[in-house]
Amino acid sequence: MNKITSFNPIQWAKVSKAEQIRTVANLIVEMNIDITEGYNNWRNIAFGFSLELGEEGRSIFHDISRFNAGYKYEECDKLYSNCIKRLHDTTDHSGITIASFFKYAKEAGIDIKVAPSHDDVARNGNFASLANPAKGANMTNMAMAPNASTAINGTTAEAGVEHEVAEAIPLPTFCDKVTGSLPLIFRDISSLGKTLTEKDMLLLASITILSGAFPEAYAIYDSSKVYANLFTFLVANAASGKGRTTSCLKLVSLIEQEVREANKQEMDDYQQELADIRAMGRKASGMPLPKEPPYRSLIIPANCSSTAIYQALHDNHDQGITFETEADSLANTLKSDYGNFSDGLRKGFHHEDITYRRRKENEHVEIHNPKWTVYLTGTPGQVTNLIPSAENGLFSRFLFMKVDIPAKWHNVFSKSNRTIDEEMEAIGKRVYDIHLILKKKQGGIEFKLTEEQEDKFNDFFNKLVEEYKDMLGRDFVANIYRMGLSAYRIAMILSITRLEDTTSLPECIICKNEDLECALIIADTLMQHAARIFSTLLPSKEGDDVMGIKLSPKSEKLFAALPASFNRQMVLAAAQKLGIAKRTAEKYVGEYVSRYNLCKRVDNGKYEKADLTGNLQDSTPR
Repeated sequence: MNKITSFNPIQWAKVSKAEQIRTVANLIVEMNIDITEGYNNWRNIAFGFSLELGEEGRSIFHDISRFNAGYKYEECDKLYSNCIKRLHDTTDHSGITIASFFKYAKEAGIDIKVAPSHDDVARNGNFASLANPAKGANMTNMAMAPNASTAINGTTAEAGVEHEVAEAIPLPTFCDKVTGSLPLIFRDISSLGKTLTEKDMLLLASITILSGAFPEAYAIYDSSKVYANLFTFLVANAASGKGRTTSCLKLVSLIEQEVREANKQEMDDYQQELADIRAMGRKASGMPLPKEPPYRSLIIPANCSSTAIYQALHDNHDQGITFETEADSLANTLKSDYGNFSDGLRKGFHHEDITYRRRKENEHVEIHNPKWTVYLTGTPGQVTNLIPSAENGLFSRFLFMKVDIPAKWHNVFSKSNRTIDEEMEAIGKRVYDIHLILKKKQGGIEFKLTEEQEDKFNDFFNKLVEEYKDMLGRDFVANIYRMGLSAYRIAMILSITRLEDTTSLPECIICKNEDLECALIIADTLMQHAARIFSTLLPSKEGDDVMGIKLSPKSEKLFAALPASFNRQMVLAAAQKLGIAKRTAEKYVGEYVSRYNLCKRVDNGKYEKADLTGNLQDSTPR
């Protein structure tokens, strides 16, 4: 705990207008306040957002509009589109500015207090300096980031208020960057989240679940036939809301019901056939008895033996969804004596055949071309139970999202007329309609990128490999290779859900540019989450301790030589002056970002130092 003796109200003026809007909007969402009552107010807010944020403000406008009893997604979206269009068509803005938004928020009781800047803290002497203060390193003030862990709402300007400094560099979110471009199904799912983090969780969980709902769709990737199935691991501390993603299973409840009903019919037919044979008495002598049909289910539990999981997958035509909110269930299966389940997971990700033996029937069984989706949630400690080291091949097959929820109470009384389960069930009916359309396509339907999109895709991941290969090593590059396949699958899922507006199936599904862009944004964000998880699996170095950060002398010199914002070229130039090898310098940057949280990645090859006051041990480079 660090004592903050006062707040500096002038700090608010130093924050960008966009950050001010996001901060106030987050408070409105958290407090469930409607400031859009009356058409004029609603229109003025839309116009102010479009002026300051452009297309980026669309999802925020939806977030604050949905508290109004008359909120309808289509009307809200149309109003914002009209405001955007007016910006392009005329310079007459009728005197409306973003000031209206702040005025309405203030009238609704929103009170914003701003945490002190890094400079204020340094002058007051509350924290130790970072590294090499003599060189005047200008650290980025992270206090006003919209999802920063330093509390800004609900605070007062009274002396002696205590603030717990949580993780200094919040991991990036993606929902705020993609919502406006998503297919309608996913926009509706995203709108059910109350915060950016919750929106991300619901969106990633729903994409993963739906990756197991459309086995008819396929693509050719790296000369192999692939399907949409994803492996995802949501990592969060206990009681952080990760269980809320369980509602996403409602998206496939009608498909699961169809599987169960078909299985019941199979069982009824079997029982009738068996009864008919028995009724024949002696005449049936020597006639073969019908084979009892297996139990089929789309949902495959993880809390059983590996053989039982394989059998469930095989019995449901080699496809299924494993959804487990406690990752230890799957980890315990991996550690059991029932077979090498880890090997089956690795093969399942790439649709490679899985073989196993059923001891009871003394039967050798093959699962051909498995279409297996896996969604897990668990605590950071459960990650290491499932994947004990960074070299484990399972790590690179999973999409990781690390959730850091601030320790504070949230409003538990929803103003919605329906529960989140009911909302998901309603969306699930639309998913089922797409499922019925795809079932009509004999032989499946192929998903493709255009040549221009293929070039963009290859260029994107080539840059990622170049950026990360020396920072985090070869083991992490394997994660990028498989992230490419996962991103391709995400683009496939987004494109499939657009079929809800289609009356007849096309010959093949051509990816829309916005779907590829969304997939790459999600992939880039999750790559940073994976890097943070990856660093926790690396063996500890001598000198690392929980009380602070101790860099090697060379690493410390390089860090001190870098400005607040820097790119890869600046790193290499500084390293050359200090006599540090290129690969070593890039490895140090990887440690700053993923191991020590001293920097955050803002774009390919671009970084910013964080305001990590007091986290680096106070020692001046020699």
